[in-house]
Amino acid sequence: MYIIDPTDKITNVVASSSDANYPATNVRDDFRTNPWKAGSAVESTLTLTVSTGSAAIGLSYMNSTTVTVLVQTAGPVTVHNQAYTIDANNPNLFVNYGTIAACTITLTFSDPGSVAPYCGVIRCSSLHTFRNPHYGLTEGLKDYSVVKRYNSGSLYYQLRDIVRTFSGRIDILRDSDFYTFMHSIIKQRGQQPMFWKITDLTNHDWAIFAECDGLPSGSHGYFLYSSISFSLLEAV
Repeated sequence: MYIIDPTDKITNVVASSSDANYPATNVRDDFRTNPWKAGSAVESTLTLTVSTGSAAIGLSYMNSTTVTVLVQTAGPVTVHNQAYTIDANNPNLFVNYGTIAACTITLTFSDPGSVAPYCGVIRCSSLHTFRNPHYGLTEGLKDYSVVKRYNSGSLYYQLRDIVRTFSGRIDILRDSDFYTFMHSIIKQRGQQPMFWKITDLTNHDWAIFAECDGLPSGSHGYFLYSSISFSLLEAV
């Protein structure tokens, strides 16, 4: 499991173009569906200025088929340059490029179809690494749609956001990882959303910008290891 540290290291965001109602600064708030949107339906870029110590970047809520991530330190020296295919059913991306000095990250959003490219949330910071969850990790959906049952028995349903949920348990070292997870991360952030990659598998199905659905709880059942139970709710 990976968590991008809540202390975001992005200091500036510049877009190649923006819709006046959807500026580039929107990617830095906690509202996934309040995106930056380009000014037209063409390939567009966001250029991020990132301070020293970042190691990973997470993106959520995109409509582009392809997103290219170019990471460059001073020189410029290219640290990472790769194009990623975005799943329309799970438009999230998590890229671990390793801890580096101050850098510039250029994100190129390609093939959005007939609408302008957009991106909801971007986080870039240092990375916390924990063990993967136990087998039995659960995944589900939460429906924010408006639902009303009429007296006749018929259903009124106004579709709104349907988001993903995850819950599971991890075993981690008590004297280091447990307190990092519970104190340095959760206690500082509470239920505000963060960027997670729930397993270390390479596909991006496990990447999610999510809040804790109730604060995690732990148990100290072993001499060296502790267990943490968690539930995540995808941010809207």
